[in-house]
Amino acid sequence: DARLFETLRAWRADLAREQGVPAFVILHDKTLRELASRRPASLPELLDIPGIGQSKAERYGEALLRILA
Repeated sequence: DARLFETLRAWRADLAREQGVPAFVILHDKTLRELASRRPASLPELLDIPGIGQSKAERYGEALLRILA
């Protein structure tokens, strides 16, 4: 889903600006593509996405699940 991927990229860009870090530090494009493709609906499903470990799930999971819903 190209539209969802772009929504995720915009969210990541905003977050990266707020944190003062490059966007890839938040999540890589490959991870965003997986999210847009697989559309996980829960934290355990989110943890199955390559590039999302426990720390990133805790930090960004709620926001990601809202975007994906």
